[in-house]
Amino acid sequence: MKTPRLFSLPTSILVGSALAVAGAVVAPPAGAASVKAVGSWSMVPLTKDTNRDGVIDGDGGVPSTGALSAQPSGTYVGAGNRVAQPNERLIGGTTSWYLPDSGFPVHLDACKSIGQQYRWTASQGGTQVSATPWQRMSKKSCTAQLNLANAPTVLTLEVRSGASTATTTINATPRGLIVVALGDSYSSGEGNPRNVQAWLQGNVPFRPYWDNDPCHRSVLGAPAQAALALEKSSPQTSVEFIDLACSGATVNAGVLGPQSAAGQATSQVEQAAAILGNRAADAVILQVGGNDVGFGSLLGSCVLNADCPLARAAFPPLSAYKNVQDGIQAETGKLPAAYARIAACLGGSACVLADGRRSTGLRLNPGAQVLPVMYPDLTRNSNGAPCTYLTLTQGDFAWARDTILVPNPGATYSYASTKGPVSLSLAQGTLNGQIGRTGGQLGWAPVTGAWDASGTSAIGHGVCAGPQAWVFGVTALSGFSSASFHPNPVGVAAMARAIQAALRVSIGS
Repeated sequence: MKTPRLFSLPTSILVGSALAVAGAVVAPPAGAASVKAVGSWSMVPLTKDTNRDGVIDGDGGVPSTGALSAQPSGTYVGAGNRVAQPNERLIGGTTSWYLPDSGFPVHLDACKSIGQQYRWTASQGGTQVSATPWQRMSKKSCTAQLNLANAPTVLTLEVRSGASTATTTINATPRGLIVVALGDSYSSGEGNPRNVQAWLQGNVPFRPYWDNDPCHRSVLGAPAQAALALEKSSPQTSVEFIDLACSGATVNAGVLGPQSAAGQATSQVEQAAAILGNRAADAVILQVGGNDVGFGSLLGSCVLNADCPLARAAFPPLSAYKNVQDGIQAETGKLPAAYARIAACLGGSACVLADGRRSTGLRLNPGAQVLPVMYPDLTRNSNGAPCTYLTLTQGDFAWARDTILVPNPGATYSYASTKGPVSLSLAQGTLNGQIGRTGGQLGWAPVTGAWDASGTSAIGHGVCAGPQAWVFGVTALSGFSSASFHPNPVGVAAMARAIQAALRVSIGS
């Protein structure tokens, strides 16, 4: 947990013996009534978890029955009511807490004061920027709210009773953050619908309950969990989380272009820009590239073929190449240019979308960070050795790990085929290696934590690691086929911890 920053909270002085004005002590007039000004402030949470169940509450309507059951109702109630309810859906990718056009909501508490009326004023840079009207002091009406920009602020609380007034000032630094998540199924939360526990407990038939059905997007996804943890880490920080990640996304069909297979008419970048309006993001979580290099194509081909890297792929995009290895290397080699095109759309001025249209892209605040997330290791058992799974051999898993996931591979890889050793070129590097290089090439801040904890640890967390596994195996026979080879709840939690740690570094907390 982040230790909240300490702010100057001058002690309010009881009028009747003294009058506190901007922290100074002044003798009260004779016969003055007892008045006391004691105030505090905090940010209004924007990533809300009102029932403290560890899941973001949205405002998209709650199923009328069975939200967490195997078969939740298809009828939703409460959409647009601006009241958080347990197990809600989110609206349009955002937590939907109706941010004003400028500033962030700040909660002001005068409940420990004594008096008949109170009001707050806020000044930034020596100029008053906002104020509340005088309000009656009571247990039910001793709090107020102002929308304030992120800047050093002097909050002044005045309390009065008859002709007597007490005043105290508080030096505050409101901090509202906007975090955007873009990318593919590892970011969207595939394998972790809100009712995933019902499926894990074997409740069949099973219908996944997503926050966004076409994209299989869930608040149990790693970026969403990281945003909620960041929100909860300090009362002086609030987080607005905008989640547009979509299962199946690639750079061109998803992040920079419409993903028609998931019913997306515009790119994730355009969707985020439309939600933000005149605002700018403070961090962008990006996990994309796995589908670009052909994860799905690789798995399907390896299950069907011996000597997997030397076989002709059965499915696109790798089927366009002589063999799986050549295809993965060719597609991996395209990633630097693809990531550079994304960078031009994240705070840049030369955003060109996949269809050639120019766009203003996604606005970033000064100092904002892009956090590209490395993929975790799916290949090792609980003893740290390469997996065997279905028809996939230890040699297949070792090859996949060292030629796709290891961030710093050698120049070649010696593959033990059924016909003898074969030297495979790694001239184009690896998927995680290309993600890591965005730090030097684009100034991004790669998130390595999930890879470090799964790919270099003594204990493996791959698909064959049993209780230590961070990913699901083949789930087609269990009523939830899309979960296959995606992070399970334990894996998602580990990814979330890595992302949260990176977020805290990127925002300087």
